[in-house]
Amino acid sequence: MMNDRLRFAATMTLCLFVYQGVANAQEQPASAKPAESRASSSTAAESLYATDNLTAWLVMFTDSVKRTPDERAEMVAQFGFKKAGFEAFKKYVPILEQQMDAYAKRNIKVTSVYVVVETETPSEEAHVKQILDVLQRRGETPQIWAMFGRGSFQSTTDEERNKKLIAAFSDLAKYVDKAGCELALYNYGSWFGTLDVQLAVIEGVRQNTGIKIGTVLNFHRGHQHMKDFPQVLEQMMPHLYAVNLNGMNWKDADYDGGGARILPLGSGDYELTMMRQLAESGYRGPIGIIDHRSGVDAEVALKENLDGLVKLREKLK
Repeated sequence: MMNDRLRFAATMTLCLFVYQGVANAQEQPASAKPAESRASSSTAAESLYATDNLTAWLVMFTDSVKRTPDERAEMVAQFGFKKAGFEAFKKYVPILEQQMDAYAKRNIKVTSVYVVVETETPSEEAHVKQILDVLQRRGETPQIWAMFGRGSFQSTTDEERNKKLIAAFSDLAKYVDKAGCELALYNYGSWFGTLDVQLAVIEGVRQNTGIKIGTVLNFHRGHQHMKDFPQVLEQMMPHLYAVNLNGMNWKDADYDGGGARILPLGSGDYELTMMRQLAESGYRGPIGIIDHRSGVDAEVALKENLDGLVKLREKLK
């Protein structure tokens, strides 16, 4: 009888211990993480947003100072950038090689060239040919970031539009691949930036050509992704080549209009959350720091963003 009582008491003690453990776990806030998990997240963020992983982006066409290629390269170099992108709008294509030379003198590598295509056979467009001719002559292989203009395919159905996009980017992928470069869709918001369109084009190009292409995520064109950003990242991750940062406000969530919401880093109320989610997603690619504010000196805009990034890094620890 005594043994039975002891066994019963022991069993009740064990049950009470287990119940209390479960209750404590349930009372813990959902956002709380074990110390080692927080440390891992902090380490990932530190590495992702480190200076040597930053790329100067969109520092040309909105620059109020209208710098020469050499002046632009000097300005980018003074901030410590070792990577930069080139905005190959038609009017800037003639200075592509001059700008690459100016960057090279300062040990800055052009890692991306952005181009707007206009037809279903981009490989035959003069400005696209000129870009690839320059790169092949120099033996350089930056990523090609491409998109159609916002007004394209307005008179077609969604299904017809996607077929045209797949045909165009299949043509461009083969041309770019032959030059030794990678192709990425430049996520410019609106219909072109929706996840289903991007994934459909990426998969369609793979089926047509066997070539893997990717996508570029721009925070300043990605407000439509804010509310379900972790889920969006999970789907994008196998294809995500680059991410460009921007200040983000929650009130702009779901916005997909024509005018970009350009804010300096650290001035919004939600970019910190998105940057943390990006680091936790496993993304380890390049991070772009933009100018892109019309009428603002690119030097001023870059400094504001870099200063904001320093403050955000501290909060990510």
